[in-house]
Amino acid sequence: MNAYRRAVRDITDMRRAELDAGLELWRNALAGNAALRDAFAEYQAQAVKKAKGENNALDAARSKLKAEFERAGLKREQIEPPPRCKLCGDTGVVDGKYCACAVRRAINSDRENLTLPLVDFDDAQKTAPKGMPAVYKAAREYIRSYPNGKPFFIIAGSSGTGKTMLAAAIACAFLKNGRSAVTVSAFEFVRRAKDYHTQFAIDDYRDLFSPMLEADILCIDDLGTETMLKNVTLEYLYTVVNERWLRKKHTVVTTNLSPDALIRRYGEAIFSRLCDKSIANSYMITASNKRI
Repeated sequence: MNAYRRAVRDITDMRRAELDAGLELWRNALAGNAALRDAFAEYQAQAVKKAKGENNALDAARSKLKAEFERAGLKREQIEPPPRCKLCGDTGVVDGKYCACAVRRAINSDRENLTLPLVDFDDAQKTAPKGMPAVYKAAREYIRSYPNGKPFFIIAGSSGTGKTMLAAAIACAFLKNGRSAVTVSAFEFVRRAKDYHTQFAIDDYRDLFSPMLEADILCIDDLGTETMLKNVTLEYLYTVVNERWLRKKHTVVTTNLSPDALIRRYGEAIFSRLCDKSIANSYMITASNKRI
């Protein structure tokens, strides 16, 4: 069972358990409260009469039941808990497609989607090297303004300047806010792309590649260090970047490459999407290498 079907199963199982718990609470309340039981029986009887078109006192019976219900200290949401997701009603599916709640659950449940070591944003900021405060301030606003604001956040600079730490901290903040996140190194991105490209009959293909398209935030770390595989690296990088660019989905990219080097390595099509001023905030880190 792939992560998406498993997520739907978990969502529906949770919903069923909540409804069963509500029903059990209602049965126990009726069993231990004669006044509530009588009021409910009268309400049911009047509802049947109304269905038959007979004269009835349904409104009066409903008012009495409500009074006994409140006197017993019960709440409607306890007996009939509302669904957690208003879009799908906790079915995990909307119009034959996986609901956003199922997608988010599937992505976050697969630990392979988080290959960067996650770190608390505030902790990362405290240990950031000199030259990073302005970028952290911008990153905090990037997190706060979701889903509005510019969705792309590009961080360039030499090694050891804290780019990876910041990308991981942003992803961690998104997770804490209930969003789905995928963090991959550029090397891991190419590995996934190659696996997807060379396996033509993958039952669980969604688990392999779709999370990078669907996650609320995708972080690609160290772009420029990956292997350039023919028909794989550029093609799949363009697919992911272009899809997220079109859908304005939040994407963080770190790289050691200068703008000119990015264009030479990936071409105008990818570069123009990554650094599109209308949707991207781009930063060049000039701090010294903290590892040295």
